[in-house]
Amino acid sequence: MPIPPILGPVALTAVGQAFVGPAQIRAVLWEGVTTVGDTCELRARGDNRLLFPGRATSTQTWQGVVLEMTCPEGFILTQLSAGRVLVYLAEPDAV
Repeated sequence: MPIPPILGPVALTAVGQAFVGPAQIRAVLWEGVTTVGDTCELRARGDNRLLFPGRATSTQTWQGVVLEMTCPEGFILTQLSAGRVLVYLAEPDAV
């Protein structure tokens, strides 16, 4: 099966920012200038599933995951101490 093209990214920079509507997440990246112990958390809207947790271990963070996650009601940034979270989505035809 071919891998569908990736759109995006959707950039989330503040707690409470959300993508509303069906989404097929292909990858998540948290990046930015951080302090040891800073955290980020991305959850599915609707069922509140944890999609991506991050904890900084240095002053420059690049943490990510590449795997498919389906979010029928979208997703929301529930924690962000520093930086930004980039969410890459599959093309709508692939959802």
